[in-house]
Amino acid sequence: MADVTLHRLAGTKKALEACRLVERLYLAGTRTVVWIADPGRAGMFDAYLWTFAQPSFVPHALWNGQGACDDPVVVATGVLGSPNGASALVIVDRLADPSQAAPFDEIHDFVAQGPEVEGKKESWEQAGFTVRERG
Repeated sequence: MADVTLHRLAGTKKALEACRLVERLYLAGTRTVVWIADPGRAGMFDAYLWTFAQPSFVPHALWNGQGACDDPVVVATGVLGSPNGASALVIVDRLADPSQAAPFDEIHDFVAQGPEVEGKKESWEQAGFTVRERG
């Protein structure tokens, strides 16, 4: 089973940090799925991924669970899957069931400050994942 890397956020700019991480993964040649539960927020993240940094270019597509997708980065909402054969998963919203992430080789999650993240590490460990912390 894959390791989960928890990225500790110093502030509240999760979307910016997620974009930076997705860009690093893309530049390393890693096919990636970004999970966002809410379709409206997924649409905003989709737009932000195009504009978060002036020289950046991360080719990606918004995916709602229908069909395959050849883009190296997919922003998934509604259904968690890997329509692009991704090996990495970046979690922007909390997964209801962490075991859904099992098919991925590399999992990244964010830990901000606040009560909504309490128990996040324990939740991953209870699902059978080894958890590393960064930041």
